[in-house]
Amino acid sequence: MNTQKGSLTINVHRGSLAMSIQRGSLVPRDMDSSGRDMQLRVIPAEVKFLDTMAGRVYRLPITVHNICRWNQKIRFKEPVKPQFKLMLTSLDKELASGLQMTAMVEYHPDKDEDTFDRLLISIENKTTEIPLIGLIPSCQLEIESVVNFGTLVANSKVYSKEITITNHGKAPGIFKAEYHGQLPILIFPTSGIVDAKSSMVIKVDFCADQPRIVDEEAIVILQGQPEMLLSIKAHVVEQIIELLSMSSDRRLECIHFGPVFFGSSKIKHARVYNNSPEPINWVAIIQDDAVGEELGTDIQQRTDIALNNLTYIRKIKNIDTTIIISCLPNEGTLQPYQKTVITFCFTPKLMAVGKKDIGPSYRQDYALFLRFESVGSKDGFLRDDDYKTIKSERFQKVELALTGTGLPVLLQFDPGPVLNFKPCFMGERSEIQCIIKNQCELLPVTYHFKKTANFEIDPEKGKITGGGMVDVMCSFVPHQLGVFKVKQMIEIIGLVAEEDLQSLSVKSFHHVYLAFNSICKASTKKVVMKFDPGILPSIRNPTGKFVVKDLAKRKNYAPVAMLQSAMTRTHNHRSCEEPVKDMLLAFPNDRAATIRSKDHHKHFRPIFTKVPRFNYVNHDFAYTTFEKQQKKLHENYYAMYLKYLRSVRLQKKQAERERMYSYDDTDIGLEPGSGLKSPSLSEAEIEEELSSAANSIRANRLLTTRGIASQEEESVRRKVLKGLKSEPSTPQEKHDCSLMLTPKQIHQVIVGPSVLNFGNICVNSPNTHLLHVINMLPMHVLLQLDTDLEELQKTNQFSYVILPTSSTYISMVFDSPTIGKFWKSFTFTVNNVPSGHILVVAVVQPVTLELSSNELVLRPRGFFMKTCFRGTVRLYNRQNCCAQFQWQPVNTGRGIAFSICPAKGTVEAYSSLECEVTWQQGFSSPEEGEFILHVFQGNALKLKCVAHVIIFLEHGFCFEGYEFVGYTLVYIVTYI
Repeated sequence: MNTQKGSLTINVHRGSLAMSIQRGSLVPRDMDSSGRDMQLRVIPAEVKFLDTMAGRVYRLPITVHNICRWNQKIRFKEPVKPQFKLMLTSLDKELASGLQMTAMVEYHPDKDEDTFDRLLISIENKTTEIPLIGLIPSCQLEIESVVNFGTLVANSKVYSKEITITNHGKAPGIFKAEYHGQLPILIFPTSGIVDAKSSMVIKVDFCADQPRIVDEEAIVILQGQPEMLLSIKAHVVEQIIELLSMSSDRRLECIHFGPVFFGSSKIKHARVYNNSPEPINWVAIIQDDAVGEELGTDIQQRTDIALNNLTYIRKIKNIDTTIIISCLPNEGTLQPYQKTVITFCFTPKLMAVGKKDIGPSYRQDYALFLRFESVGSKDGFLRDDDYKTIKSERFQKVELALTGTGLPVLLQFDPGPVLNFKPCFMGERSEIQCIIKNQCELLPVTYHFKKTANFEIDPEKGKITGGGMVDVMCSFVPHQLGVFKVKQMIEIIGLVAEEDLQSLSVKSFHHVYLAFNSICKASTKKVVMKFDPGILPSIRNPTGKFVVKDLAKRKNYAPVAMLQSAMTRTHNHRSCEEPVKDMLLAFPNDRAATIRSKDHHKHFRPIFTKVPRFNYVNHDFAYTTFEKQQKKLHENYYAMYLKYLRSVRLQKKQAERERMYSYDDTDIGLEPGSGLKSPSLSEAEIEEELSSAANSIRANRLLTTRGIASQEEESVRRKVLKGLKSEPSTPQEKHDCSLMLTPKQIHQVIVGPSVLNFGNICVNSPNTHLLHVINMLPMHVLLQLDTDLEELQKTNQFSYVILPTSSTYISMVFDSPTIGKFWKSFTFTVNNVPSGHILVVAVVQPVTLELSSNELVLRPRGFFMKTCFRGTVRLYNRQNCCAQFQWQPVNTGRGIAFSICPAKGTVEAYSSLECEVTWQQGFSSPEEGEFILHVFQGNALKLKCVAHVIIFLEHGFCFEGYEFVGYTLVYIVTYI
C-alpha cells in the first residue's frame, strides 16, 4: 500500500484481483500533527477500499510505529459498523521505542453502496482516528481543458477539432457539454456515457465566418466532479492577398507608368503576398467596367471639346484592354505567407481618331483597375440573401490601379519632309542640311536612318531630347544615271516588349519617311559611234571595233547595223544555197572575235560568201554533252513538279466548290414558308465546334470583367436540366475531364451559392436546396462534391459532367435526425482539382404545432340543446413538413363532457387546420375540461375548455282545484 498526503494510491491484492486507482481523499486530516502529539506514526492516514462489490472480502494493512524514546501501551477500538473488522487477537498492545506493528483491516460489504467508519487508536489519554472508507466502483472522467484552432482564414469554412474524454474508473460515467455563446460553435455529441477504462471523442466545430479573436468557454459537467470550463480559442484573420512594392513591404495601391510612346512598352514589377495560413489559388482580372476607368482619353482637354467627339469616346469603350495592359503571371498558387514577383507591361496603342491632325498636344491617358482575388466558390448573383450572419466578403480581393499616358512620335523636318537635291553628274555630290525637331516635350527620341543607295546621311543615328533639335546633313551621291525619287526610312528606336511580355529589348517600333528627289545627268561630251566596214578604212583596226579618236572631225558615217542573212539579198550568188533562217551577218574583219566561246544558239556568215563562220569553242569553259543533258533533265524535273503542285491546288479548289454547291436543283414542289425547318445541330457537332474554339484561348491573356459577364450570360441561357452524366463516357468527354485546369480556368466554373441555408426545418424531414453550376469554359468539366455528411446522403448524385458553356442546377437534399443547429462545410473539385467549399447551415427543430388559443370559451350557437355549445380552435403548422396530431381528453373525475373533432389527423406544411369543440349539456356535466394535443415526434400542448352557465330559479304559485300549489321554473342562461 502506497500512501501520499491528499492523494492515495492503494494496491489491493486478493487472489487475481489487482486494482490501481488514484482518487482524492474524502476526509482530509493532518497526520503529522497528531503523530507529533502522540509520538505515534500511523500509516496510512485513512484506509480506502476502492471498487468494492457486495459479497466479497477486502483487506488492507495498517502500520503503527512508536517514535518516542520509551515504551507505550496502545489500545485499539474496533469499528462500529459490522462491515469493518480489525484483525487483532488482542486490542491492547505494548510497543517498544522505535518498533512498529502491523494490523489488518478487513472489509466485507453486504450492499453495493459506499460505507464510512473509523478506527480509534489511543495512548494514555490521547486518541487518534483513522477513517475507514469502502467505495463501490465509480467513474473517473478526464477531459482536455483547451481547444485551440490556431490561425484561420475568414472564408466561412467549418474547422473541426477533436478532444477526448477518458474514463480511468471501473464504472461508466456520464458527461454533458453545453455552449451558450453567440458564435458559430457546435459541440457534438453534447452528452453521453463513457464506458469504464475507455474513451470517447467529442468534435468541436467552428465556422470562421469573419475576422475575430475567439476566446469562448463551454460548460462541461463530468459525473462525480464539479462543473468545469472548456476553453475554445482561435484567431481568424481577414486579409488574404496583398500587393507589395519591390523595394519595401509597403502595400501597393497604384502603379504609374508615366508617358510612353505609342508602340513602345514599359515594365513595372510588384509582389503578390499570401498573408494567410492556408495556400490559395489566385487570378488577376481587369475590371474594364469599373467606375473611373479611362481608356485613351485626354484628361487635360476641355469638356466641350470632348463632348464634340462622342463617337470617338463610344468607340474606345469597346477596345480590348488586354492588348494595352498585361500581367504575368496572372494566375498561380501561393503557399502560406509566400511572395511571388509579377510583371506589369504597359503598351499603348494609337487608336483611330475622328480628326486627322495629331499635334504636339495630342495624348491618350489610361486609368485601368486590376483585381487580384482567390479562386473558390463565388457568389455574385448566386448569393443567399437570407443568410445575414456572414458580413464580410467571402473571398478577399485586392485592387490595383494602373495609370499611364500614350504619346505619338512627332518629328518636324526643316526644310520639310520632301528634299529636292540639285541635279549633278556621277562622281559629284549635292547636299542639303536638314533640322529635325522632337515635338514631344516629355520623351526623347532615338532615330536611325536606314541605308539608301545614292544617298548619305551624316549622322545616320542619334538621340533627340524632349523638345530638342538636331542637324543632319543629307547628301546625294549618284552612282548611276537617272531620275531618283526615293523614300528614306527613319527608324524610331525604343524599348519593346518581347513575346513573353516580361522583358524588354531595344527595337524599332515606329517609322518616319522622308522623300528624296534628284537627277543624275550624263556627261556633256558626246561619244559618236563609228562603224568600221572593213573595206579601206581610214583607220586600220582589224578587230572591227568602233573608233572614237578624232571622230569629231568626221561628219558622215555609215550606220551601225547588223542584218539577218535570210532577210537580205546583198551579194547573193546563184551557186550558193539559200540562207539559213536566223543566221546573222558578220563584220568583214571580225576574225579576232571568233576565237572566244560563242553562243551555240547564234549563227553568223560573211556578207559575200555566205559560208557559215567558223566558231572556236573553248572546252575548258563550255558545257559538255553530259552536262547539257543533266541541265535539261533538271529543268524538266522542276517544271513537272510545279505543274503537279498546280494540279493538286486546282483539284482542292474544285472539290471545295463542288461541296459548297452540291445541292439538287430539282424542284420537289415545296413552297416558301411551308413549315420546313432547318435541322438543329447535334450534340456531337456542338461539342466539335466548342472544342475547336477551346484551342483559341490564349493562356497568358488576362480575364476581363466584361468578358466574364458575357460568357456567364451565354452559359446561363444554355440550361441543361436533365441527363447529366456522373462519369465521362465519350472520348471527347474523357479527354476534357482529364485535363489539369489552371486557376484561371477554375475561376470560370461557378458553383454557388457558397452558403446553402436551409433555415428552420423539421427533424427527419427531407429538404431541397438548389446548387447552381455555370461552366463558362468551351470544354467539358467533371464536378465532384466531396461530402461525407450523413445529412446530405439523400442527394441523388455527387458527380456531374457539365457540358461546355452551359449551366445546370443540382438538387441538394438535407435530412437530419439530430435536433439543434447545424454548421458543416464540404469541398468540391473540378477535374479532380480542389476548387472551393460550400457551407451548409440549418436549424433542426422538432415537429411543432401552435394553437390559436390555449383556452376556449364555448358559447351557444343555436337553439338545439345538444348542439348549441360549440367553439373552434385552429392548429397552425409553420414548418416545412406535415405534422400528425391526436387529441387526448383529460378526465378530471367528474366525467368528460367535451368532445373535439377531428380527434386526430394531419396538418400539412405551412398550413392550418380548424378543430371544433362541443359541450354536452347535462345537470352533472362539468363546465370545464382539458385536452392534450400530442404531436407525433413533436411537442405536446394543453387546451382548456370552459362553458359558462348561469341557472335562474323562478318561483310561482297557483291553485289546483281547491289546493294551493307551488312550482319552480328552471332557466339555463349563458353569458353572451
